[in-house]
Amino acid sequence: MEIETSTTVGTVLRDYPELTDWFMELGLCGCGNDSTMMWTMQRLAQEKDMDLAALLEKINNKIENA
Repeated sequence: MEIETSTTVGTVLRDYPELTDWFMELGLCGCGNDSTMMWTMQRLAQEKDMDLAALLEKINNKIENA
């Protein structure tokens, strides 16, 4: 599965639980009223002030190399 801008954090973690530690390093805990698990990759990039294309490339590379 290719991770795209509309893919949610929860979907990635459900399908690729080995990425949990990496997402935790980004400061995502999945708690609170506005759960980060429902964030799309686009929102994640915006909230964490990251380049969206670089984020998607990094996640997809991690999946390919897992």
